[in-house]
Amino acid sequence: MAHDIDTKILDQAIQGTLLAIEEGKHQVFEIAESARKEHQALRDESAIVQRQVQETIQEVDRLEAQYRLARRTLVEVSQDFGKYTEATIKESYDAAHVLQAQLLVTREREDALRARRDDLDRRLRNLEETIHKAEALVTQLSIAFSYLSGDLQNLGTALKNAEQRQYLGMRVIQAQEEERKRVAREIHDGPAQMMANVVLRAEICERMLDRDVDKVRGELRELKEMVRASLSEVRQIIFDLRPMALDDLGIVPTLRRYLADFQDKHKVITELKVFGRERRFNSALEVAVFRTVQEALNNIWKHAKAKVTNVKLELTEKQIAVHIDDDGVGFAVEEAMQSREDGHFGLIGMKERIQLLEGKVEIKSAPNKGTRVHITLPITD
Repeated sequence: MAHDIDTKILDQAIQGTLLAIEEGKHQVFEIAESARKEHQALRDESAIVQRQVQETIQEVDRLEAQYRLARRTLVEVSQDFGKYTEATIKESYDAAHVLQAQLLVTREREDALRARRDDLDRRLRNLEETIHKAEALVTQLSIAFSYLSGDLQNLGTALKNAEQRQYLGMRVIQAQEEERKRVAREIHDGPAQMMANVVLRAEICERMLDRDVDKVRGELRELKEMVRASLSEVRQIIFDLRPMALDDLGIVPTLRRYLADFQDKHKVITELKVFGRERRFNSALEVAVFRTVQEALNNIWKHAKAKVTNVKLELTEKQIAVHIDDDGVGFAVEEAMQSREDGHFGLIGMKERIQLLEGKVEIKSAPNKGTRVHITLPITD
């Protein structure tokens, strides 16, 4: 009976902890969103102030030039009383005095604008730090919530070592949260910002429609290009999450497109060679091959400093073999597989993914010797 009571108390404690974590995560998220909105408003104000500073500096330069000219004129007039009338001398003096007053006021305005600009820059840096800390805290809270709610119970049976199970489980959850955060940031900074600009430009077009048709046409052309760019970004985000070509066309066309995009984006010469008959495989197998190549190329871009990468795909009736070679800086394989640094987690994840499909992974590398990844996957139903 006492055991049942203890279990209920423990369950209640866990539920209370989960509710507190979830509530805390929402509060931190609201803080981050509020900080983002304030950051955007301050950034817009900073742009306006910066433009005003430049305009004021130009105005100061103009007034200084006019004031110097007025002083020279006043000196010339003052030195030759016989040539100029008293009215002319007074007019020159008044003109110089007015320009001097305008110059002083404009300089004070410049100093005030500079101070405002510096204050905005300081506040923007503080807000950026707040946003960064809030995002990191949301990620940590999500990891804690997922771990306490039991998301790892099915993963535990696949790993024999308890320490490795805990580490890999936490890293899986963290990788999920980091990916979600990356996608959210890409959408927020890319398509979401562009859509906001589209609405703004559309309102501008609407207001100018009856006044300047030619300018409206120009705005609409820019608007069209903005929408196209936004659509391209959305498609890229979708492709990174799950290439639709993988479901529609299969692994080989999807890899050809991915390698071409990788080469254009990262300026690493990348070549794909395919041996055997191209055909469709079961979805799990195609996803495993694609994600493995994707992870390998991601490691090459981040760590290898390679100039050339070759991917070879061998398709037989019984298995798929993938060879990925690069001419990068290489690394010590045994140390990397046992390391818990972020840069080496991809190797562990790659190995786990392939082994779940009864495949094999062989990684050969050494410092300054490049890297070769060899993967074999049996073809099953």
